[in-house]
Amino acid sequence: MPPQPAPDNLIIGQVVAPFGIKGEVKVTILTEFPDRFNKLEAVIIAPPHYVTGTGTDPKPKPAAPIHPTASFRAPKTLSWINIESVRAHKGQALIRFEGVDNADSAELLRNYWVMVPLEQAHKLPRGAYYLYQLIGLEVYTTEGTHLGKLEEVLTTSANDVYVVRGPGITDPTNELLVPAVKKVVKSIDVDGGRVVIVPPSEWT
Repeated sequence: MPPQPAPDNLIIGQVVAPFGIKGEVKVTILTEFPDRFNKLEAVIIAPPHYVTGTGTDPKPKPAAPIHPTASFRAPKTLSWINIESVRAHKGQALIRFEGVDNADSAELLRNYWVMVPLEQAHKLPRGAYYLYQLIGLEVYTTEGTHLGKLEEVLTTSANDVYVVRGPGITDPTNELLVPAVKKVVKSIDVDGGRVVIVPPSEWT
């Protein structure tokens, strides 16, 4: 199948919880370039149910001025929001957004996606890919067996894991979890829509 169309915005993090009582939020970093958070003056945020990668992202609303006495309202669609401060904490980013000045307001952003426009994306080194480029690729073994489609990418502390589902999966869960390491994943051809992996029986 052809590669997935590029989204208009790329996810670089997700709010996981408030931090403290002054409005900071903990953000799980979902980018290979964590230092970029320190250089951002504003980002796009989106509700938890938002799904990117279709290439038809709606245009985010501009950041609205926050009156000092106004109560913060979490946006219901993609919206720009200004950043007041960023600091690192145990592998996560602690961000203070404009207008979010207490824990109750920060709680409203739990699970919100943090994104930047595609044109702000860093150029990746050879052999590295954005998630939207991988989703939908057909997965084959080095023996030529078609396993299914790469439908999801899980991020772990050790390495990414590709979730493959399709007719070639024999596991009762109907999915195959493929560790994204060189000894397992032999080739990725985004333009050709194909991933080639070592047969699961040879992983150990």
